[in-house]
Amino acid sequence: MARKQKSRARSKGKKRTGSNSQSHISTIISSSSSKSPRNIRRSIKRSSSRKKQISLNEKLGVYLNEALSIENASIQRLQSRIKQTRLQDAKQQLQHHLEETKEQQKRLRQLITNLGGKPTKDKAQLPVLSLPKSLMNTLRSHTTAAEDDLRGAKEDAVVENAEIAVYDMLTHLLQKTPVDGEAVSVLTQSLGEEKSMAEWIRSNTPIMLTQLWPDIEASVSKQ
Repeated sequence: MARKQKSRARSKGKKRTGSNSQSHISTIISSSSSKSPRNIRRSIKRSSSRKKQISLNEKLGVYLNEALSIENASIQRLQSRIKQTRLQDAKQQLQHHLEETKEQQKRLRQLITNLGGKPTKDKAQLPVLSLPKSLMNTLRSHTTAAEDDLRGAKEDAVVENAEIAVYDMLTHLLQKTPVDGEAVSVLTQSLGEEKSMAEWIRSNTPIMLTQLWPDIEASVSKQ
């Protein structure tokens, strides 16, 4: 008799547990289904509206600091390239552009300060060529100093064209705002300097290659 009562108690317990589980699952399904696509969109919109609002000057300061971080890094890179290159014409042009870049840096700092911002001292990661490890190992084993010079010139061109894109975008952006027209003039000047440097690299590439070719040719085995 006692065994039968225990058996019945276990059976009732299982039924209650099953009933509770089904009820919990139903609640979850009901809660999920209540969120229609429209409700989800509203939720996303509310989340976006919670983002911190900043003034136009603050936003422009962020964009200008982006350009400044690039110039901060460019100064360091130009100093390194001047030491690396063996070509006197290239060395002189890089030195000239280093002085231009320092002035660009000063002008950007002034613009940011005028907008009430704080000029950054950080350096951006420049968009230089990044080869796969296997190819890089091969190049390190067989590349001559002359080829390193050519690679540096290629990277110069990549960096200059990236800076052109940044200044071009900034110029158009500021033209859409009520910011003092002097800011647009300053950025236009820097844009012109970057274009001139990029054009110098393009037009002087054949000359650089002619000067460096004998060393490159000498490194190739005669078969």
